[in-house]
Amino acid sequence: MKKALVPILLLSFLLCGFGGPAPDSPSSSAPEGAYLIDDFENGNYTSPEWWKFDNVTLTADNNSGLTGGEDLDAGTYSLNIKGKASNWYAGGCGTYIAREKVNYPAFEAFQIDIYGNGPGSGTLQIEIYDDDNGNWQMEQDPNKDYKPIYDDKLQYQVRVDWKGWRRLVLPIVDFTDVNPEVGDDVWNPDQNGGSGGFLQIQLIALGPKKTGDINFNIDNLMLVE
Repeated sequence: MKKALVPILLLSFLLCGFGGPAPDSPSSSAPEGAYLIDDFENGNYTSPEWWKFDNVTLTADNNSGLTGGEDLDAGTYSLNIKGKASNWYAGGCGTYIAREKVNYPAFEAFQIDIYGNGPGSGTLQIEIYDDDNGNWQMEQDPNKDYKPIYDDKLQYQVRVDWKGWRRLVLPIVDFTDVNPEVGDDVWNPDQNGGSGGFLQIQLIALGPKKTGDINFNIDNLMLVE
């Protein structure tokens, strides 16, 4: 999948603190060779808990009305993300995923199912963070748009311009380090030396134009080998 190009660099705004090992992974099982982040089969976005910020609306949708595209086993529920972009940005959501004794280095790609509502659905910006100062937390500077102070931030953009379901498998090596000289500038999601490793993931909703509506669904977020 070709990366979408947004004319300006957009910053995400996190409005809550994070830290400590997260709850267990969702109860639904992932395929062999994969680690499930969330499939929303509980009909909500609270287990695991997703925080929401700025001008987006999150809704657990029943997938029965979402047809077309690839023939995927999307399950019963997905997460609908809606918003209205202002200067390209609308808002987003995120979840803390660091868990003890999870061998994240074995996973080489991020997989996600996306339901698009045709051209103009918006752009999904995927952000992943690792722990470079060994405290299982992601400290941010509120005076600098909540940028990470010590940890790496990697990013990938997907322009959602199709109708129906599509499964994307995005190699981690294709993500871009967007905060050079912060952290060690190396994607190291392992839990060596007291590090929490792969700390959290954040999803940012960007507009199809500088101003405009955003509307797409996401499902079956997982790490794959």
